[in-house]
Amino acid sequence: MPDEVRESLRFKEVATRYRIGFLAAVVVLAVSAQELPHGLNVPERLSAQKPAIQTPQSLQTEHEAIHRALVEATKAPGGVGAAARELAAVLDPHFKREDEIALPPLGLLAPLAAGERPAGMEAALTMTDALRMERPRMLDEHKRIRAATEKLRAAAREAKAPVQEQFAEDLARHARTE
Repeated sequence: MPDEVRESLRFKEVATRYRIGFLAAVVVLAVSAQELPHGLNVPERLSAQKPAIQTPQSLQTEHEAIHRALVEATKAPGGVGAAARELAAVLDPHFKREDEIALPPLGLLAPLAAGERPAGMEAALTMTDALRMERPRMLDEHKRIRAATEKLRAAAREAKAPVQEQFAEDLARHARTE
């Protein structure tokens, strides 16, 4: 089996696990965020605290797989490479912000589900507060990511580049989940 196909299958497997955990975590964190003290400015609080929590490994793996596939797609000739570079310009800063405020709190899901109050909870609540403030912008970014992904899918289809076309389809599914 070619490495590209194997990577695509691994991406799909990780994405399925991610979807289930992500939806559960959003509910838990939304409820938990109600306890957040609101007297401080979110950006100041974010810069003052170093999170003691880690993004779940499955999510790190998924984002790394997406990044690797996108880097490879940017090297493609013609319209496929150009569309991939346009997608990277939108996706990279979005992923960076997700890695800062959206994904780390998911690392607390297991202890929270077990009824524990894990270390790093204040940092996670700060992140969820920042995420709530940035939600409109991030949702707008998702629209731009979907449009750029569709442009890559169309360019890959036209160029008969099945690996990049499958990547675009997988990324579109990932964006819908988020």
